[in-house]
Amino acid sequence: MSLDEFGDFGNPEVEGSAFLDSQYNMVEFAKKYFRQSSGSKSDSFRDKSKKGKDPAELVKFSKTPIQESLIEFNDPNMNRVASEIFLAIMKFMGDHPLRGQSEHFVVCTFLKLIGEYGLMKDEAYCQVLKQITANTSSKPDSCQKGWRLLYTLTAYCRCSEVLKPFLVKFLQDACKSQGALFQGIAKACEQNLRKTFQFGGRSVFPSSMELKAIMAGRSSKRQLFLFPGGIERHLKIKTCSVALDVIEELCYEMALQRLEAMDEYTVFIVTNRGMNVRPLNKREYILDIATEAEQIDSNYSFWLRRVIWAQPLKFDNELSVTIHYNQVLPDYLKGLLNVLPPGKVSEQQFNQIAKLAALQHRTKDSLYSPTIHEIAEYIPGQLFTRQGPQQWMHLVTQHTHAVQSLNPHQARAQFLGLVCAFPMFGSSFFYILSSSNSAISTPCILAVNQNGLHFLDEDTHEVLVKFPLKLVQSTHTQRPSAGTSYPYVDILLGDMTNPRVTQLQLEQGLELCRVIAMHIENLLSLRQKRLTLPPSEITLL
Repeated sequence: MSLDEFGDFGNPEVEGSAFLDSQYNMVEFAKKYFRQSSGSKSDSFRDKSKKGKDPAELVKFSKTPIQESLIEFNDPNMNRVASEIFLAIMKFMGDHPLRGQSEHFVVCTFLKLIGEYGLMKDEAYCQVLKQITANTSSKPDSCQKGWRLLYTLTAYCRCSEVLKPFLVKFLQDACKSQGALFQGIAKACEQNLRKTFQFGGRSVFPSSMELKAIMAGRSSKRQLFLFPGGIERHLKIKTCSVALDVIEELCYEMALQRLEAMDEYTVFIVTNRGMNVRPLNKREYILDIATEAEQIDSNYSFWLRRVIWAQPLKFDNELSVTIHYNQVLPDYLKGLLNVLPPGKVSEQQFNQIAKLAALQHRTKDSLYSPTIHEIAEYIPGQLFTRQGPQQWMHLVTQHTHAVQSLNPHQARAQFLGLVCAFPMFGSSFFYILSSSNSAISTPCILAVNQNGLHFLDEDTHEVLVKFPLKLVQSTHTQRPSAGTSYPYVDILLGDMTNPRVTQLQLEQGLELCRVIAMHIENLLSLRQKRLTLPPSEITLL
């Protein structure tokens, strides 16, 4: 990642707000909550040198460190923490010597102190606002650095509901001030704050590269996301972008704009050459995930995949069809979508397999008939051996001529139209090494879809046992026990009166838990929708 991957702060767009009322001026906040302004407090609670100081002065820049908190706290230990936070602010802004510390270390210390002492969030906000108000520092970039620290703070910490209107008014005043130097970053701070209240705030300290980008005035980076099949998309990821933002943007490109459709997709983080795959919660911050992944595997990647297939397939958008085709094809070629007949394969089944092979060949826009080597790649291995190569060649060639008039997009759409009728279409598949449930013979394959958890025979893919989603009470992962290399997943199954734990051993435990959770969330959402719709519309669901 280079600094050039980050974009500039956006231009301000001033919005009207009730917060523009003068009662939410920071001076008014200081009168109510700063220790120096309270006339009812005894002098022992005050800094004697600042006794009776005007509240308007207390919200302005200070060239010297403070010895006690701006806000009055009952716990006197908060004074020490407040002075440490203020010193970190001064160091970052260049108004106090760094003494060998890096700006990155100072910012992490600043955020760590606020995180450890929850009471300090409002105090930290007040201190930063103080240092960028009427800034008279001898350092020319002091105020600019202060704003950039505020930009970082708004991405990580909520303020209290008491301070919120004062903080928003401060930012909106900076946005609308004619000729103000910091209109753009003030607007960016306001957007960060809105996101932080919505999604909880960033949790992983910014990397040194991210901080350098912020210091250079860049608030976004170009991040690569991959669709199934390795189709690349670079998105502009802002400091507070969450997985939901990515899903919305990529779904929009596939002409999916309904929320119900977007709910069926998720972003996965992939590390260790595909060995570790984890679906992200829609509220997770992309740069938090990227910062953590970078420390584990610098070749990490983000993928968008469809997990739930309740909404009908649409064949008008070429990108959407290509992505769905690319995601479904590997499972089809492994024979996972259908039961593999143990006896004789019917002529109808042979013809369907041959047509699907011909459609795969047509997606490549080839002018030539497929070779026997290509045909072998188009057919699930377990089925290819059911008749001789020449018989396959004859059958597939017939179907190749029949689909020759189709373009690659139409061929992919027809392929999807055929396989979407297969029993396990729309499933996420997991290889189960062992199970504590005697009804589940292992090793086997677990197919998770909107109809429940299906345990399939490893070879024939027949359903051994099925659990509807309504019987899944909870799932959670367990660390590998001594002598085993794979983690376990505990699934609490059964009705509320008699649930039992089924323990499964598999590689992708976290992925399984999240996929099951997504299906249950979708089930509950549909149930809620049925409860709120008028009777005449329930049948449409």
